[in-house]
Amino acid sequence: LRLGARTPRSLLPGPRRLSPVETLRLAPALRSYGLRGGLLSWDGQLADDARLVTAIARTAAAHGARVLTRVRALSLDGSGAQVRDEVTGREFTVRARTVINATGVWAGGLVDGVRLRPSRGTHLVLDAASLGGPGAGLHIPVPGAANRFVLVIPQGDGRVYVGLTDEPADGPVPDVPEPTPAEIGFLLDILDSALDLPVRRADVLGAFAGLRPLLDDAHGATADISRRHAVLTSPDGVVTIVGGKLTTYRRMAEDAVDAALARTRLTAGPSRTSRIPLVGAARPDVLAGLDAPRRLVQRYGTEAPLVAALAREDASLLEPVVPGLPVLRAEFAWAVRHEGALDASDLLDRRTRLGLVPADRAAALASAEAAFPPGGADPATPAA
Repeated sequence: LRLGARTPRSLLPGPRRLSPVETLRLAPALRSYGLRGGLLSWDGQLADDARLVTAIARTAAAHGARVLTRVRALSLDGSGAQVRDEVTGREFTVRARTVINATGVWAGGLVDGVRLRPSRGTHLVLDAASLGGPGAGLHIPVPGAANRFVLVIPQGDGRVYVGLTDEPADGPVPDVPEPTPAEIGFLLDILDSALDLPVRRADVLGAFAGLRPLLDDAHGATADISRRHAVLTSPDGVVTIVGGKLTTYRRMAEDAVDAALARTRLTAGPSRTSRIPLVGAARPDVLAGLDAPRRLVQRYGTEAPLVAALAREDASLLEPVVPGLPVLRAEFAWAVRHEGALDASDLLDRRTRLGLVPADRAAALASAEAAFPPGGADPATPAA
């Protein structure tokens, strides 16, 4: 994949073999008995998917998009949508010359003929210390499956994610999917198959789940359904994009817009998405020269000095929201002023990852509530 993408070795080194000693240095919790070594490879890690989504929305806004949050689509057709503001309850109509339905697992409820088989993917959140502070991620094979692995992914903030499952999610689609006890047990069993000491349920700090919008292709198991995306156009002209993966979001967007243009008289030049940097993006040497805390540079890129500058009026903004947690109070303030956060849940669950660990969420709740001016945020706060 690295060669196919023409990624230089200076950015992602090539793979190599590890001795048993090197392997245990990177993954101290591995079972040493019978260990013959390891294979080390490199990957590009997404630091925070919430930050990515926010950056995409703000980049779109900079190019003219109007971003509405807390708005639910009630119905669609080729000329627009009936929507409801979930904050005020007001319903209104949005008119458009073309409509793209990119609502994931909810897509089939808005357009007839879209048949989905959602599958649930669950992750566990562990304290890195419980795994010996791993310096690399792990791929642990699932017994009896030729191409399924459980991944152990250090997050760089004292947390490790372990996942993920692939279970059919039948029935009504929930707004917030919940991990099941069976899935948590499955992940712990696979994890323990490779470790020296067991990880118990009491060691699980949190768990979270998501739903994959897989297109129903009559396969017996959701794990066998292709993860490729599909673009469908309904008889009344709504273009629906389903399937796919986070790593292919730009190609998915390009294909969906191409299909929308093909059914209308709208004209546009060739897609530019592959060449448009997200807000805050820059070369590594530029980012290394920014005058801002390292955490902010990693998460906000060239905007990091602007986030840090909020502390000029209140020096405490460069302190953690809670001692021992990595999130800075300036991140809450930035989300309220520039990223459209409306309440504490936006800050804890949708702008940062604090909500993944219930104890962390509870500890940070007072700081999140204090980040809003008296009377709450202005619902008209722009996203960019």
